[in-house]
Amino acid sequence: MDLLDRLRHNRLQRLRRIPFYLVGSENRIAEIAGEAEKIGVTGFILDGMGKSEILAMLQPHKAGLQAPLDPPRKQPASTPASVPASAPASTPAATRGGANFRDAGLLSRTLLEAGIERTFSGQGGHGAILLFGVDAYGALEDGVGKAAASRIAEKIARLIQGKLGGSDFIGHYRPGCFAIVTRSSRLEQCAAFAGRVIKSVAAARIAVQGRQVSLSISSGAASRPEDGNVSGEALLGLALARMEQAMAEGGGRVVVHGEGEALGKARQPRGS
Repeated sequence: MDLLDRLRHNRLQRLRRIPFYLVGSENRIAEIAGEAEKIGVTGFILDGMGKSEILAMLQPHKAGLQAPLDPPRKQPASTPASVPASAPASTPAATRGGANFRDAGLLSRTLLEAGIERTFSGQGGHGAILLFGVDAYGALEDGVGKAAASRIAEKIARLIQGKLGGSDFIGHYRPGCFAIVTRSSRLEQCAAFAGRVIKSVAAARIAVQGRQVSLSISSGAASRPEDGNVSGEALLGLALARMEQAMAEGGGRVVVHGEGEALGKARQPRGS
């Protein structure tokens, strides 16, 4: 952290702009992420991340290596020097609502919840949380095994991750279920996105050990301000309740309005 701080305050522009990643365990990164983003960290590399994920994260910086590191000698004082794609933005990362969390790939629940807390920490912050869950995930685990079921859910999550915007991020919430945090706060837009994902998964051909597996997923979403100026934790709980309502109603659908209904409560016989 001290090295990062000294680099960001160095008199040489090429050192102030050098990409800087912090490497560590997810728990340690969660502890220091807020302070690191304020100083100007470029992103995070978590212990256990795959080679392909790390290379994809570093790819944008290759272009910057081909360009001169030092800025032009003469520049009008009124015109700021252009910032190459590899440089950190001048706005502190903490104000960008989790952009650097997205760089870390598919987040653990610890980092996901930390990102949600920071995204919705301010009174005026708008955004939404979408939860996606594999319908009848327990039955899928029983049928193909927990490891294979986990890989299937991970593939679905990574497919969706490629469709997210620059400030959105996605992470694990529980087995077979993951959450997306987005700055788009319109529930109508969230429902349209979730509907497209649900249709794509339903139409996909997924083979496990040589046999086809039929899958469906359900989704629930909650938004600030459409669901009130509530905390990120409250939004997450509401999105979860709506997703479980969608599952209880048969699955393969999205719910973005109402209080939602827990799966256990929804499955009880009437009058019980």
